[in-house]
Amino acid sequence: MSKRWLLGLLAGLLLYLGLGVWFGFQSLTASLGRLAWWWWLLAPATVALGHVLLFGRWQAYLAQLGHPLAWRPSAAIYGAGLSLIAAPARSGEALRGLWLQRRHGTPLAVGVGITLAERLTDLASALLVLSWGLGGRVLPAVGVGLLGAGGGAWLFTHPLALAKLERGLERLPAHRLLKGPIRLLREGLYGMARLRSLLRPGPLLLGTSLASLAWLLEATLLHGLFNAMGSPIGLEAAAVVRTATALGGVLSVLPAGLGTSELTSIGLAVAFGASRPVALATTLILRLVTVVLPSLVGSLILMRHRPGAASPEARSL
Repeated sequence: MSKRWLLGLLAGLLLYLGLGVWFGFQSLTASLGRLAWWWWLLAPATVALGHVLLFGRWQAYLAQLGHPLAWRPSAAIYGAGLSLIAAPARSGEALRGLWLQRRHGTPLAVGVGITLAERLTDLASALLVLSWGLGGRVLPAVGVGLLGAGGGAWLFTHPLALAKLERGLERLPAHRLLKGPIRLLREGLYGMARLRSLLRPGPLLLGTSLASLAWLLEATLLHGLFNAMGSPIGLEAAAVVRTATALGGVLSVLPAGLGTSELTSIGLAVAFGASRPVALATTLILRLVTVVLPSLVGSLILMRHRPGAASPEARSL
């Protein structure tokens, strides 16, 4: 584990220790004690169901780009990517593209394009669910923004635009001295070319719909937790808390959006009427089942399947 992740873990422990002292450990444990035992099974099961939906998106994108995989080897790569879920904006999951290349000979640009499409549909679906939770008042503005962003992405990934950007890389003064970074940037451009295929109406609608369902599952879980701990808030409010927490985490440079996500989650929950101990308790559970447990499961899959090792088929290419 790198020093950065160790520092992030230490920062997380210190953050929750400080919040526990501020809100009172006795009140926090009392809030958690109101939960029946089965909540500790239901919470991770709900998040796991959401990942099943997102794995379906991953499979659909692979097929759309002309590189379908059987579900077992594909699930091993998708699951191993969960070990990197704590990376800022989940950018570390781009390594799935490298694993696809080494295990199955899939072009690296395919994995990069899928990662870009996943993050775009995650953002679009989060904004849609957030606007629904706010009563649709901001839905027109969100719709215009998403259409503008989608149109900009469509134009930016046009073959002529990508060819111009690639020529620009070759004209850089330090082109020969920066062969490594230039190669990575060129692979990124190839990934953007693949992204264009995933921005078509069919794949875009499918990816956004599956991601929206995953957000709504987690919002429903959060809604149930608030009610079970005696601070009931509506499902729409829970949807706002969940999606705003994720969007707030994108702004943090620390792993898993540490700090920004917690402050967003607790602040919004209290604003919607939850007590501070309950707000902290639900935030703690949410972070455990959406970040810590998936990271542990992904690490176990990574150690078991070693997706970075080349398969015989890939070595023969």
